[in-house]
Amino acid sequence: MTGEPAARLFFALWPDARVRRALDEAGRKLHAVCGGRRMQAPNVHLTLVFLGNIAEARLDELRAVAGRVSGIRFTMTLDRLGWWRHNRVAWAAPQETPQALKGLVAQLQDGLRNAGFAFDDRPVFAPHITLLRNARCNGAEMPPLAPLEWGADEFVLVKSVTTDAGAAYEVIGRWGLSEISEENDAL
Repeated sequence: MTGEPAARLFFALWPDARVRRALDEAGRKLHAVCGGRRMQAPNVHLTLVFLGNIAEARLDELRAVAGRVSGIRFTMTLDRLGWWRHNRVAWAAPQETPQALKGLVAQLQDGLRNAGFAFDDRPVFAPHITLLRNARCNGAEMPPLAPLEWGADEFVLVKSVTTDAGAAYEVIGRWGLSEISEENDAL
C-alpha cells in the first residue's frame, strides 16, 4: 500500500436520531462519574468489523463484499453500561447479543477474509457502543441505563477522517437488512 491513498475504514451499525440522543445522554451520565472524553454525538456507532487503513483503490471490493451480505433486520436492547480498565473505554451494550447481529458480523468477516482483507479479527465479538475514552471508572457505581430498543435495518461502511477537532466519521456506503431471511422464505 506504499504511496497509495488510503482510508481508515470500518463497518458499523449507525443509530437513528432517537437512539443517538439516548446514548448521548447516557454518555453525559457516565462522564459525571468517570470523567474522560465523551464521544461526539454524531460519531456514536456500534462497530461490526474494524478494517484500519485500506487502499482507496479497494473500496469497490469492500462494497462488493457488503453487497453479498444477506443479513436480517433485528432489534437489540441496550441495557447495561460498563467500563474496560485495559483501554479506559466506557460503553453501552446489550445483555443479550441478537443472533442476527452475530450472523451479520460472521458474514462480513467471512466475505472480507475471502476477498483477502485483513481486519481486527477478535475471537469473541463483544458488541458495544463507546461513550467515553480515557475514562477512569475505578470502583465507580455505573449509572442505570433504561432499556433502549435499537432497531437495526441497515449497516454502513464508515471512513474516519482526522481533523483539528478530532476524528469525524463519514458514512460512505449503506446496505439494507432484509425483513426476513432467505431460509425462512423457503418455509
